[in-house]
Amino acid sequence: MKAIISIAVFSLLLALSQPSRAQSPVTSLALGPDRIGEIKTAPSITTMIRFPDPVQEIICGDLYDAATGKGTFVVQRSGTADHPGNEVFVKPVSSKGLSNMFVKTGDGKHTYSFDLSIVSTPQTAHRMVNITDLVPVASAPANGHASEEHRAPDSDKSTADFERLKAEAEQQTRQKAAEILRNAQQQADRKIAEADQKLAEAEKLAPQRAEQEIEHRFLQAMMLGLREMKVTNTRVLAKKAVVTVDPRVLIFDDRAYLRYTIQNTGDKDFSFTSVSIELNDGKESKPLTAEVNQSKAMNLLAPSESLSGVIVFDPKQVGPKQRLTLFVRGEGSAELAHLTIQD
Repeated sequence: MKAIISIAVFSLLLALSQPSRAQSPVTSLALGPDRIGEIKTAPSITTMIRFPDPVQEIICGDLYDAATGKGTFVVQRSGTADHPGNEVFVKPVSSKGLSNMFVKTGDGKHTYSFDLSIVSTPQTAHRMVNITDLVPVASAPANGHASEEHRAPDSDKSTADFERLKAEAEQQTRQKAAEILRNAQQQADRKIAEADQKLAEAEKLAPQRAEQEIEHRFLQAMMLGLREMKVTNTRVLAKKAVVTVDPRVLIFDDRAYLRYTIQNTGDKDFSFTSVSIELNDGKESKPLTAEVNQSKAMNLLAPSESLSGVIVFDPKQVGPKQRLTLFVRGEGSAELAHLTIQD
């Protein structure tokens, strides 16, 4: 008789001690109709609760409502309505709070009760909780050994459960990573679309802004006053081509502008390689830094064809005693024609 009582007391103490293992991130709870399991959660941590049978219904005392933003716990179950799974997932949306939860499984006759709490340190929160049915304490067999139905699951089953939990956790991680990548790609696409729209608007306004800038600079130059430099020679004929320049070099906004034309008066094509301005102080000549803008990109004129251009340079480069000459050159920098702009 004493042996039977000792075994019963030992089994009861073993059952009562199981909730204390909830301190571990992965734990098991043996629950019966009159027992309440404690689930510890933490912000940013999802706790998975696995039941012996498919979950049919979940009732939470403080369930989060996305429409109103009220509530503390987000609760979901695995599977679908037609094929429910065995897992329930709980995650708090607040840093503190308490509530309770009831879960019906199987045919609805099994109802499990829980107290939900939020802990401040994620290390003490539960990650996975395996729920088992609390086996009533029964009389020991006559031979003094526990029956087969009361024995703990063997190591093979525990290993299989662990591997399954691991696989499910890895799948959840991959799904979360895919969701993060998808959201990042959507944000990147939105940013690119916004940038393209702004670029298109800028390109649309560019001609108008360019015209406004040109008008503004012209008005500034007019207010400062126009200056001019008289041209010594305005026309020269060389190799069946006529080179002409305007009689004045206009100067405004610290820039000098010289307009020229080249006309092919022969019966064959006339080609040249460059148009430039050079300075000569009586000893040596050197090219003047200038910008050449021409109405035709190719330096080739058919018979009777002509082109015009504008040479822009800084007049401060020209000294009072320096000669300014316009050169038209051909292959190998050979001189085709030249005009003295200023003696």
